Amino acid sequence: MPLSRDFLSQNRAMAEIRPLVALRYDASVAGAVGDHICPPYDVISDADRDRLYEQSPFNFVRLEYPRPDGDPYARAASDLASWRQQGVLRADAAAAVYVHDHEFLVAGTRVRRRGLHCALRLYAPEEGVVMPHELTFPKAKADRLALLRATRANTSAVFGLFEDARGDIGTTLDRAVAGGSAKPIADATVGDDRHRVWAVGDRLAIGELRDAFAKIRIYIADGHHRYETALTYADERGGSPDAPERFVLAYLCALDDRGLRIFPTHRIVRGGNGAIDHAIDRSFRRAPIDAGAIADTQPGIVVVRAGSFEELELRDDADLGPLRAAWRELPVAQAEELLLREARDSGAEITYEHDEHKAIAAAERGATAVLLRAVDPRTLQRIADAGERLPQKTTYFYPKVPAGLVVRALN
Repeated sequence: MPLSRDFLSQNRAMAEIRPLVALRYDASVAGAVGDHICPPYDVISDADRDRLYEQSPFNFVRLEYPRPDGDPYARAASDLASWRQQGVLRADAAAAVYVHDHEFLVAGTRVRRRGLHCALRLYAPEEGVVMPHELTFPKAKADRLALLRATRANTSAVFGLFEDARGDIGTTLDRAVAGGSAKPIADATVGDDRHRVWAVGDRLAIGELRDAFAKIRIYIADGHHRYETALTYADERGGSPDAPERFVLAYLCALDDRGLRIFPTHRIVRGGNGAIDHAIDRSFRRAPIDAGAIADTQPGIVVVRAGSFEELELRDDADLGPLRAAWRELPVAQAEELLLREARDSGAEITYEHDEHKAIAAAERGATAVLLRAVDPRTLQRIADAGERLPQKTTYFYPKVPAGLVVRALN
C-alpha cells in the first residue's frame, strides 16, 4: 500500500550506515581477483553459470548462484566455510567502508561510476528511509532467503542511490582517495571493466559520511529482492537493534554520478497477438517508425513484428484508471497496464530483454518485441518519494555491481 503524502512530507529520513569487516579474495592464494568475481544472480544465465564454474574453482558464482542440483544452499555454505579456511577469502583486519570505482564502456565511451560499499541499517518501507521503486517476485525472494539462511552472508550488495545535494559525500570520498587516507586494496579487470577499491578506515571520514547519510533517503536501484529478503531474515532472527541481521551490504551511488546509467527492460511476447492488437486499438494510436530513428527519437513504446516497427501513442480517450497518478505518464507503466496485461491474461509468454538488438532479433523469429524508453534517476526518485512502486523489471542499472568483490559475513 502506498505511503501517504503527509507521512512522506513530514518524515525526515535518517539512513544509518556503518563500516564492515569485509571478506575479500586473497590474490596470493586464489589468483587474480578478476577471474573470481561474477555478476549478481539475477543476470546469470545457466550458460553463464556453467562458464563461470569452469573458469575457476573459486569463482564466486558457486556462492552467489550455485547450480540447483542437490542442496545448492548447503553447498554454498560449505564452499564459503572451506574458502575461508583455505584463505581464499579473508576477513580484513579492521572495519572500513569501501570506495569502488567501476570503469566500463558505453557506446564506445569509457565511463566511471563511483560507489560506496557499507553496512546499511534495514528499514521497513513504511518508515520512509530506504525507498523501493519496483515490485518484486516471490520466487526470487524465496531463493535469496534460503541462501542467506544457509550462508549467513550478504553475497551481493543492494544497489542504492542517494541525493548528494551539497556534495558532502562526494567531497569526503574524493578527499579520502586523492589524499591517501584510503588504502587501495583491489584492482580487478573483467573484460572491458575495471574495478578499483579503496578501504576507508579513518574515523573522521567515516563520521562525516555517517552524518551526511543521516540526513537523506536511500532509493533502491537494484536488489529489491535482496533487501526484502534481509528484512524477512532480520525478523526471523530477532535480536538487538545492533545485531548484524539488522544491516545489509549496500553499494551506494549518487543520483547525479556521471557514470550512472539506467537502461530500459524491453518485453518479448510470444503468443497473444490477438490480445495485443485488441489492446493497441483500444488505448493507442499506431504510427510507422524507421528502425534507425529509434535511438535518436527515443519513443516511449515501439512494437516490433517481423521487420515492422510501430510507435504507440496514447489515445485521447484511453482509460488511465488502472494507472496510478505518480507513474501514468511513464511508457513502461502504460505498456504493462494497457498493453501487456491482456496478453498475459490470454496465456502469452512474456520475457525480458535489456539489449534492444536482441529484442528486435526475437521479433524477426516470430515474437512481438515491445521496446520501451528508460526511466531516468530523478523520475525514479519522484515515484519512490510518492510511495509508489513501478512494475517488475522496469529499470536495468548498467553495469551490475559484481558479487565477490566485497562480501559481508553476518558472523
